[in-house]
Amino acid sequence: MDVFEGKVWISNKGLTETSVGVENGKIQAVKKNLKGEQKIKFEGIMLPSALDMHVHFRDPGYPHKEDWKSGSESAACGGVTAVVDMPNTNPFTSDVSTFNKKESIASSRSIVDFGIGVNVEEGLTNEEWFDTIPSAFWKLYPYGISSEQYFSNAREVLGKTKKPLVIHCEHPDHMHNEPLNELADHTKNRHNAESECLSSMPSSPNLHVAHLSTKEGLNNMPSLATSEVCPHHLLLNLDNCHSLDCKVDPPLRTHNDNHTLYNAFRDGRIPILASDHAPHTISEKRSDNPPSGLPGVETMIPLMLNEVSEGRLEMQRLVNAMSESPASRLGLDRGRISEGLTADFMIVDMKNSKPIDLDCLHSKANWTPFENWSAIFPSKVYRRGELIADDGEITSKSKGHNLFS
Repeated sequence: MDVFEGKVWISNKGLTETSVGVENGKIQAVKKNLKGEQKIKFEGIMLPSALDMHVHFRDPGYPHKEDWKSGSESAACGGVTAVVDMPNTNPFTSDVSTFNKKESIASSRSIVDFGIGVNVEEGLTNEEWFDTIPSAFWKLYPYGISSEQYFSNAREVLGKTKKPLVIHCEHPDHMHNEPLNELADHTKNRHNAESECLSSMPSSPNLHVAHLSTKEGLNNMPSLATSEVCPHHLLLNLDNCHSLDCKVDPPLRTHNDNHTLYNAFRDGRIPILASDHAPHTISEKRSDNPPSGLPGVETMIPLMLNEVSEGRLEMQRLVNAMSESPASRLGLDRGRISEGLTADFMIVDMKNSKPIDLDCLHSKANWTPFENWSAIFPSKVYRRGELIADDGEITSKSKGHNLFS
């Protein structure tokens, strides 16, 4: 048994000087004193690693933007040891065949554990595999369908699902495509899309709202639903990010929206932090028709750890949002440093804040809207007890597995 000794974040207790015993990928014991074959005294603090339930690793279909190897290495170096990939790859993950293909690719290339979302298409609940496919959740998009079909699909799946239905919360009738001369034009094109969507969505404990971006959306949240927020909707706005590089769906908003969402995140009304890691190459972003999406899985936790170090966020809230709440929402018994759970954790020096250096990141996108922002990257990241990232370098060749199989 390997024994880690130092300051450890224990749920409902906070930082505690203790020992953590790890064997066969599991936490065997958390006690003041433990005996083991190898003792590892670490500097800094031990935190649970993150579970990012909203990434786009683009594989299959668009490996020039990202693939499971580069995306998962980005995740690992940012303190994320489990991800859920969205279904809008090519082909869409929408049936058993496309699911199995993506699962096979991820199993052979991903260094982090993973789940896979399945796309909601008309008639999904009539498929014989609906109750058996080992997906993380269902994902409903508002693109290419009428508003009537969008809300009908939501009601149908919510009436029959045992898994979360994750919605892209923009109303099809309120997403316009007027030409873009500046980033603010994209925001204008979707000004009411989020609030109109959420005010029309049925309430259900199985409903999960992805990437909240507006004060009005927050105020129109269905009462029983859960939600997530991304760092770019907490920290970026039309005043500090002007370039069309920052085109994202839903769009960036105002400083007032940042402020309102951040307060809701601080007090737990928005329980989950997610990246919506959606990489495109910089040449694509600088084309005449830039696609929407920002890379973010590697910078999400470092940015928010810096927020903690600057006193703008409590560590307890961050750990809950990045680890405990997403695990709970997906029905996974993980996300805490506790006896019997998976040994997924990271070592962090909270005094080691430094500017984000593009050359040190791992995504194929090769750009970030947060370049030169202050961040605290983990020094070591462990997945199932194995060191997989050490000071931004990948140290393992073993692969992740489907958390929902």
